[in-house]
Amino acid sequence: MTHDLHHEPWELDKDDKRVPDTLRTFIIFCEDEHHEPLYFKSFETVYADLKVNAIPNQRSKKLNLNATIGNCREKGLIEFVGGAYQVIPGTTENIWCVYDRDQKSEVWADNLPQDNIDFDTAIIVAENAGIKVAWSNDVFELWLLLHFEDVPTGTPLNRSYVYDRLTHIFKHVVPRNADLDAVTVHPLFNYKENMKRRERFITQVLPLLPSRSAIAAQRALALENAFGADVPYHEMNPCTKVHHLLQQLTGI
Repeated sequence: MTHDLHHEPWELDKDDKRVPDTLRTFIIFCEDEHHEPLYFKSFETVYADLKVNAIPNQRSKKLNLNATIGNCREKGLIEFVGGAYQVIPGTTENIWCVYDRDQKSEVWADNLPQDNIDFDTAIIVAENAGIKVAWSNDVFELWLLLHFEDVPTGTPLNRSYVYDRLTHIFKHVVPRNADLDAVTVHPLFNYKENMKRRERFITQVLPLLPSRSAIAAQRALALENAFGADVPYHEMNPCTKVHHLLQQLTGI
């Protein structure tokens, strides 16, 4: 598996022998430096007709959207027309923006109403421009957690809940290996601090996901369907839309 993300992400890998015109090309703007880009790039190893340009470190929410529009405009994929930014007709690249709610405080009452509006309007602007959005409320790791278990609905979940559950799961998950045992046996083991590191994510997390992708998508759809059409995006918690991107990448 090739995990080199240091080449120009808009171009095909120099050692990629596939014919560009035969590829389904996805440009995915990610908040995270490592685990989101690595996750989406990993699908190239399964689907020969797939090319994923995963752009890391795009920051969160509205900043990610702004970076997406700016980069796409520079590359000739988006134009300003009719009073709005729009993906240029005929563009064959699938342009996605992946970002999280990432509330500033896990105490709901401490979060500013403007943050809610920013989250909602960023999604609306992106979709109106023809950019697809795979957002998670509150964190991307909710999508990873759904690979292993259902999550409760009816009450908003803090991101600490997601990380606590992943910490517990990786202490007991099977199959295991000696490296995973060596990390998780430590009394201070924590998924967020220990498993989001590049090499550990590649060797200990990614291999556990493909066989569980279909059930994760089913669980994510159930979360999405738990909310009515008139519920603002920021109130859809727990919820993730990553399964829509998965379906486009894989057909699951």
